[in-house]
Amino acid sequence: MKNKYLRFLFVLFFAAAVFSLLYLSFFLPQLPKATEQYSVILYQYTDNDWTSLLEGIRQAEEDEGVVVNYVTTSLEASPENELELVKREIENGAEGILLAPADSDILAKEIAQIAKNTPVITLETGLGTENADISGDNYGMGYLLGCQVADDMQRADEKSVCIIKEYMERQSVQQRCQGFVDAIGEKLPEALIQEYSRSEGDYNLPVCIANMYLHGSSGIYIAALDKYCTEALIEAVSSSESEPNNYLFRQRAYGIGNTEKTVSGLDAGLIRGLVYQNEFNMGYQGLQALIQKKQNKKTEPNAEIKYYYVTQDTLYEPENQRLLFPLK
Repeated sequence: MKNKYLRFLFVLFFAAAVFSLLYLSFFLPQLPKATEQYSVILYQYTDNDWTSLLEGIRQAEEDEGVVVNYVTTSLEASPENELELVKREIENGAEGILLAPADSDILAKEIAQIAKNTPVITLETGLGTENADISGDNYGMGYLLGCQVADDMQRADEKSVCIIKEYMERQSVQQRCQGFVDAIGEKLPEALIQEYSRSEGDYNLPVCIANMYLHGSSGIYIAALDKYCTEALIEAVSSSESEPNNYLFRQRAYGIGNTEKTVSGLDAGLIRGLVYQNEFNMGYQGLQALIQKKQNKKTEPNAEIKYYYVTQDTLYEPENQRLLFPLK
């Protein structure tokens, strides 16, 4: 009798324990999982500079259920400033960094050391001799722009083109410059390629470009190889509207970029054409690749980041409109 009673108590306690576990599993609130946190640090990141790319990152942030901290940097921020921001974000808990380096060579060794412990994915421009992890083909973008300029030069029977050489510390600009020069050399071998960069003590790039073009190299074709030089070129054209040869300036100015200012400048006819890349896709893929790297998953080969040439006449074609006006 005693054994039967003990067995009954054992079954009773066992059933109570199972019921308690079931209750805890189904009825009590679950402790939330820790949300993964990442940081985005982009050179010269202020309002409107990276609109499409940031839209892509935010979409991936929402789709992947992670938290991203967007770190603003100034136009004057040095590579050393950017490196300090990277270290600060990691100290504050960032589990990975999306980075557009301010200087490809200066940051290469330091970031390589950091990346041994914290995943780093580079966007648009690489580090040292390494291409960016996620970017369009920068050489190809320069080559495409060079082909378009060479074709227009042939039609105008012009043989001189000037490249605005600024921000050459970034690998992306170096590669675009080489692509542009190669295209001009192949399609128009007799062309004279000039280079322009600010002298020591020159601070206002739009004023320098306007002075160079209107008072020294008037009539030649002119190309900018990144978003900031393209914005400066547009500002230079706009500020010289009262000059007699302003129309020629407009028709012979080209750039690379897709900021609000560059797109508005093209729409207003202040430059002839733009090359731009799909920055939305670059941002989206960048965050996904960073998450995969953090989770020690094999990163799948990235889909190609496409790039395009657009003029005032083709600006509102569906594909260009979709990529260049992400908030509309």
